[in-house]
Amino acid sequence: MYSELIKKLEPKPLFNLKWYKNEDLYSDGDIEDLIIKLIAEHEPEKYSQAILENMCWPTYYHLTHLRKNILNWYPFEKESSVLEIGCGLGAVTNMLCEKCHDVTAVELSKRRATATLLRCRERENLEIIVGNLNDIEFEKKFDYITLIGVLEYQGTYTNTDNPYMDFLMEIKKFLKPNGKLLVGIENKYGLKYWCGAREDHTGYPFEGMNQYTLTNKKVRTFARKELEELVKDSGFKNSFFYYPMPDYKLPTVVYSQKTLPHNENLHNLQPYYIPDKSTLVAGEMEIYKDIIDNNVFEFFANSFLVECSDDDNLGRVTFSRLSTERKDKYQIATVFTDKGEVEKIPLHEKEGAAHIWQNVKNANALVKAGKNVLPLWLRDGKLVSEFMKEELLEDRVLTAFGRKNKFEVYRMFDKVYQDILTSSEHAKAEDNIFYTLKIDEEVNAEKYGPILRIGYIDMILRNAFYINGEIHWFDQEWMLECVPARFVFFRMLFALYQTFFWINKVIPIEEVAQKYDLVTAWNEFGVLENMFSDMVEDRVHLLGSQVYRGQDRKACLGNIEKLLGIKS
Repeated sequence: MYSELIKKLEPKPLFNLKWYKNEDLYSDGDIEDLIIKLIAEHEPEKYSQAILENMCWPTYYHLTHLRKNILNWYPFEKESSVLEIGCGLGAVTNMLCEKCHDVTAVELSKRRATATLLRCRERENLEIIVGNLNDIEFEKKFDYITLIGVLEYQGTYTNTDNPYMDFLMEIKKFLKPNGKLLVGIENKYGLKYWCGAREDHTGYPFEGMNQYTLTNKKVRTFARKELEELVKDSGFKNSFFYYPMPDYKLPTVVYSQKTLPHNENLHNLQPYYIPDKSTLVAGEMEIYKDIIDNNVFEFFANSFLVECSDDDNLGRVTFSRLSTERKDKYQIATVFTDKGEVEKIPLHEKEGAAHIWQNVKNANALVKAGKNVLPLWLRDGKLVSEFMKEELLEDRVLTAFGRKNKFEVYRMFDKVYQDILTSSEHAKAEDNIFYTLKIDEEVNAEKYGPILRIGYIDMILRNAFYINGEIHWFDQEWMLECVPARFVFFRMLFALYQTFFWINKVIPIEEVAQKYDLVTAWNEFGVLENMFSDMVEDRVHLLGSQVYRGQDRKACLGNIEKLLGIKS
């Protein structure tokens, strides 16, 4: 069926059918034919527009680049060999080929394996084997094995009395000494399930909490302690737990047992629900603060990524934040390492080099302007700085809000605004970016206030430490020329109030805007912010993502009324 596509595209990977038994045991159905067509018609990994034009969950799930976030931050050794078990339609395979010397991908379904073949058609370091892993004999051992979204199905595909442990024991034989197994799987007690989200594999709410007794499907996920014990009982001496959020499928941030969230920010986490919100009875985001404050985040995390090995050198990365909803040249992974460093890694090495260098130039310019800036340096194409345990400026301000100490809040805002005002030389009023971009026509020096020759628009509270009464900036990615200082302050304010809604009850944002003369230009500031977002963000991708994201309080209340038999 796909022979013409293969002939036309001439894919370079090896395609091994030796172990294929002429039956595809796992499939999303005929939608996979459409996905393969889209893969063939588009350059590898350039699928945002195709997703939007053919929007449904299988298309989005299999083609979105967010899938790579599960491991695109992981410190694979460059000369390593990887066995990817259950490559599906190749969502992660291309990235593994970029990072490692050679990749062997195993897939039960020939149709799915064909999608991987076409998706990774330029990769010469890839072999795709079609068949059940339990039947395949390998000629070598591997440095890494990935098992992403596969372990939970072994009740179906491993025919033993203890399929999950036996499968892991068999996999361990394929690893080199001190090799690492990476297991991605949902948490049976993930918070989204307590909120009523359907169980990912059976479609039934609360299935895991009912110990998978609601359906007859041979599928199972695990609680954290269960999974840790399963790994140990399978022969692995050590394990290290990561917590991809909102889950391992579409992560935007990855916490770990060494670096857990400390407030409800969760780096602007946006949950998603499949197929819809029709079973939700609570809002996930409103609960995280209590879970974090009560030190039970690890029990309720939606999913796990577990690093398993006989080696004790695990957890080399302790945290990662993925800025992958931007255009390729701006996509970055921010990684905390066990060496006490923070690395900023361009996720598209060639396209992202200039943006990494811009960070360095911005930092140097701020130092020259007399600002305190965290020292940073370039190493192997990465931007590196020391990990600081000091208090974030954002936390300092939030503490003042929490105590309803308006005097302290305004004192800190004054310090920030003064730093912004003195971060650059000033330009003439008529050079204002709002006029050059024709956002505003009439020159009005009072309306916009002082104009910075260079505006470092990432001077937000989350990008600064508060040390001995002084602000120390870091992570200054962006700059615009001839920008009002008030616009930079507006961005700081907007980021804070957008993330922590509750502070508006302590000091309404309108009051702050009035105090700092932001009101008359507020609408124009919003226009420039949108223009900047258009420049940076992959808006096509974001439009597709919004279909499944977000929470709906009305839907939750409606579902509760249904459960109680109440008519609205």
